[in-house]
Amino acid sequence: MNDRGKIVQMGGRRAPRPQLVTEFAEIARRMQDERVAAANVVERLLRDTPTEQWRDLAGRPELRTSGALEKLGNYVTQALGRDPRQALTAAQLAMTLCETLDGEYPAVVVAQLSAHAAKDLAKALLYLGRFDEALSALDVAEARVAAHGALAHDLAIVRVVRATLLHEINRYDDAFALLAECKEVFREHHDHKRLLLCGINEGVLLHRMRRYREAREAYLLLLPATADSGDRDAMACLYNVIGHCSVDLGDFTAAEMYLSRAIELFHTLGQPLQAAKAELGRGRMFVRRGDVQRGIAHLRPIRADFMRHRMTEEAGLCGLEIVDALLARSAAGDAEALARQIIVEFTAAALNQRAISALGYLTEAIAARKASRDLVTTVREYIVSLRTSPERPFAFV
Repeated sequence: MNDRGKIVQMGGRRAPRPQLVTEFAEIARRMQDERVAAANVVERLLRDTPTEQWRDLAGRPELRTSGALEKLGNYVTQALGRDPRQALTAAQLAMTLCETLDGEYPAVVVAQLSAHAAKDLAKALLYLGRFDEALSALDVAEARVAAHGALAHDLAIVRVVRATLLHEINRYDDAFALLAECKEVFREHHDHKRLLLCGINEGVLLHRMRRYREAREAYLLLLPATADSGDRDAMACLYNVIGHCSVDLGDFTAAEMYLSRAIELFHTLGQPLQAAKAELGRGRMFVRRGDVQRGIAHLRPIRADFMRHRMTEEAGLCGLEIVDALLARSAAGDAEALARQIIVEFTAAALNQRAISALGYLTEAIAARKASRDLVTTVREYIVSLRTSPERPFAFV
């Protein structure tokens, strides 16, 4: 049973009134019955309905239950690594369904269900790089549970997602502080799984801050508990991030071992896009250890996979890794052609014009045979920084 399926616990030192105990017991039985009834309904409706028509399913009465919302939440989590746009559409459907719940359950239960739906929407938006919208969704999620003291655990779950978003937009100190608060709540609730998740997020922050050795040590300390818990999603994540840290440390033997384990496990879990991101790490590894041609051949299909899923920014960033590798083997003409293609793709997707201008500067520098690999890194990091500060000017060098 996940958090969406739990009836909120009654807190306080006083013994609850018998009538209240009976009422909550009846609600718990009803929610369990709804969970059973929704087991196949949600999957069937999503399978048999075109994705662009999913929002219309909000009118189906069999979906206006806590059990259906739980299944939709599970679907969002599973779809993020496979098709993030489908995950977003499913999360939007859940948000619409929550608007129909008033009067169907006690206010605290409606708040709990609505908060998790908004949190799932934020996760999908975050995955697609739509950070302002994700922050707004998290504001909604927190507002839904803030008035209910019994939902402190749910509030911490929402704030972990906020911490993830904060580190994506380079607000590292705020993210560390928020994770520390969440860890205290999870420790009080004996939620070992989410304590582990917070530890992983702290390692990601250290990695983003280029404290690679500290990050890898933090991840390695989490491996035994993850293996004991049997949490394969967390294990795949740990293998992946340890592999990426190892690439940055120049420890290519460890990088190959951990990235290969991550890729295998992501595929087993049905998360091909997560596997693709781990494969990108292997491509970086090949280039950094001097096997440049192999790295280029490895990165090209990964870039194509991102484009196939309309993840244009991810495809462009992967393309810049290839541009860097092409410059490493003195193939400036090929590097220029690819950089120009990335500009075309960013323009067609209506991405930030400042990113397109930075790519234009890089392309002209390559054409003039004045581009260095450091300039490629600068442009790549600048494009990532626009997620935080979309108006930030590019420092031409």
